[in-house]
Amino acid sequence: MKIPKDLMFEYLLSLENYSESHPTLKDITMKEALDVQKKIIDLGFTDKDIVEMKSKELLLEYKLWRKETGQ
Repeated sequence: MKIPKDLMFEYLLSLENYSESHPTLKDITMKEALDVQKKIIDLGFTDKDIVEMKSKELLLEYKLWRKETGQ
């Protein structure tokens, strides 16, 4: 079983927001990333599952998802 893509996309978006945020917003954006990571872990996945799911294909799908959803 794989991490649901919509949850993985939410996680990737939160990490991207963190990396691009102003230093005064780093705490808020990191909390968002950790909240999504907790959702993934609550489903029974591990950090290793998150790392293993990342791929060029997933990143291309993520970029398309961002474009389609206006994220």
